[in-house]
Amino acid sequence: MSKPPTIHDVAKRAQVSVSTVSNVLTGKRPVAEATRRRVLEIVQEIGFRPNRLAQGLVSRSSQTIGVVASGLEYFGPSRVLVGIEQEASERGYTLILNLIHEPATVDAEAVLAHLITHQVDGIIWASPHIGKHLEQRQEALSRVPAPVVLINHPNASGLIVIDIDNQRGGYEATRHLLANGFQNIGLIAGPPDWHASQMRRQGWELALREAGKEPELRQIAYGDWSPQSGERAFYQLRATFPELDAVFAANDQMAIGALCAAADLNLRIPEDIGIVGYDDIPEAAFIRPRLSTVRQPLLELGRLAVQKLDGLIAGNLQPSSANASGDLLQPLLIVRESSQLRRPPE
Repeated sequence: MSKPPTIHDVAKRAQVSVSTVSNVLTGKRPVAEATRRRVLEIVQEIGFRPNRLAQGLVSRSSQTIGVVASGLEYFGPSRVLVGIEQEASERGYTLILNLIHEPATVDAEAVLAHLITHQVDGIIWASPHIGKHLEQRQEALSRVPAPVVLINHPNASGLIVIDIDNQRGGYEATRHLLANGFQNIGLIAGPPDWHASQMRRQGWELALREAGKEPELRQIAYGDWSPQSGERAFYQLRATFPELDAVFAANDQMAIGALCAAADLNLRIPEDIGIVGYDDIPEAAFIRPRLSTVRQPLLELGRLAVQKLDGLIAGNLQPSSANASGDLLQPLLIVRESSQLRRPPE
């Protein structure tokens, strides 16, 4: 059985260097059009199939991206990962996925060292920031001998951070409720050590203060992103904040739990209680009443992370050239029946 053709066979037939053939196949460097056509004709003629490892030896690129992710049981992180995969595939990268189950206590240096042993071209740290140890983690990321992009993370000097403007989303949801005449707005917050949860709470607080209402601790109940926790939190708010007439829930699953609790108490929505969620999961438009929510551009966030990382890998982008405040994609308020205007503002 004859051996399959190699990149050296293509180079010899085309009378060009092996690196030129590699540049034609990977698109990493420009090649004269006539040369490119000749190389591609020979590739087809002799049936050459590029080997990824061989390409990497020539181009010094593995064409792989390491992705650190967690919380894929939740809507947001899973959709971001889909966006990462779509953009990476379109740009010719494969992913090495490292799932972490305890993001608050994970040994970041060990995770990063594992990815570096696979010779990844760059790393996307897509696990949401949770808990303490922020400075230690950012320091570990800054020492990685490969480009790094962070998602859903506080801004870090010398690193590119991209996110969705969670504070703006919480602000718009609460301001919408205020504009629709609701006066006593409680918050069902996500876990207090999640960065996204903190930002959404800040948006809720900002909108209340702008309306001359100082937020009180009794207006806040915490959940764990699940519908069950949203249901429990709604009952807690009714006990600690009995004047409650609206709820902003920091994700749609907790908002659905609040809707169930309100129904069990024979409360009319939105006449007695207005509810706004966050994420715009597919089910939000089909439950009754249809759930008002804040839509996040999650796929776009994942795609942007790969675009930024590709720019770093190619040398077209430097961390210092990134916006000092980070790249923030904007969420969109989606108004449905659970908070529709039924009464004028007081």
